[in-house]
Amino acid sequence: MIHIFDLLGSYCGMHYYDIAFADVLQQRGHRCLVHSNFEHKGVSEVYFPQFFSCNKVLGLLRFLCAYFRFFVFVLTHQNEKIVYLTYGELYELPFLYALALSKNGWVDVHEIHALKYKDDSKVSKMFEGLYKKRIHHVIYHSQRTYDILKNDRLDMVYVPHFKYVFQRTYDEKNISEDIKKSFCSTLSKFLFFGNLSTVKGIDTVIDVFKKLDKTNDFELVIAGKNVENIDFSSLRSEKIRIFDRHINDDELVYLYSKTDYILLPYKKSSQSGIFAMAAYFHKAMILSDIPYFESMIQEFPSFGFISSLAKYEECVESVIANRKQNYYSQEDCDRFEMKKEIDNFVNNFTKRK
Repeated sequence: MIHIFDLLGSYCGMHYYDIAFADVLQQRGHRCLVHSNFEHKGVSEVYFPQFFSCNKVLGLLRFLCAYFRFFVFVLTHQNEKIVYLTYGELYELPFLYALALSKNGWVDVHEIHALKYKDDSKVSKMFEGLYKKRIHHVIYHSQRTYDILKNDRLDMVYVPHFKYVFQRTYDEKNISEDIKKSFCSTLSKFLFFGNLSTVKGIDTVIDVFKKLDKTNDFELVIAGKNVENIDFSSLRSEKIRIFDRHINDDELVYLYSKTDYILLPYKKSSQSGIFAMAAYFHKAMILSDIPYFESMIQEFPSFGFISSLAKYEECVESVIANRKQNYYSQEDCDRFEMKKEIDNFVNNFTKRK
């Protein structure tokens, strides 16, 4: 049995990855269970309580209960593979230390440490020290992660980012009226989706579209959790709609199905679930020139554009002016599936002791 653990789950969209991971293993004949904060096929209970969106005392109690339950699970399942998905948040350190008690414990590293921490910060050093001295096995997604973590004692297996499994349709009764009013014209439609933070480039989006608002024909939707409490009051207009809150699954599918372009002006990243979502829906992307995106567009050139942040406005204007360009060639889409690489991962991962 392979157990996949994920604290974030449906809170930030990680449940799409969890389900994709489980499907990859199950389709190849392996027994697998996901333990997270959402219900799904094969599991009748929510394993981890939500400890983010509640008062601090209740959140702390829920966190301690989650940690104690995970700690006991690790101690009592020493002969089974345990995979813990991490984004390198500070509160994940206790869980990673607990996982290190299992010789069959694997860390699926989406980020070594959260992007909000500088590479030379104390928190970052704590994560890197943990991987170098205690963690036994790592699943990694990028060259950047490999270069930072590689050492003689750490067992590392590469996997391309699993292709998310979405519903293609949406239930309108689960979509708010304000979101239904989005993308209602024939203009160029842009979507920024995800955590609204500067590391994801929301400041670039604000600066660029403020300048473009009066002179260009477009619609822009910004949707996601306002993790930095940004004031968007000066940006809202008839062309620009902002939903700084949790976006449910039906709303996400609605927005992705209606938009033309996905904005990803990230300042740094080792991988991106938003990239995977955009690729799933075949939406052209306008990407910053960080190494991860450059490597992806070099491999799949029909998926979108690369731009420096300094020239991001110029790139958006060019996209608006040239709407007839074709995206997502069949050749790129076939290669993006990476079936051979995923088969290699499953074979390597399941055979490791």
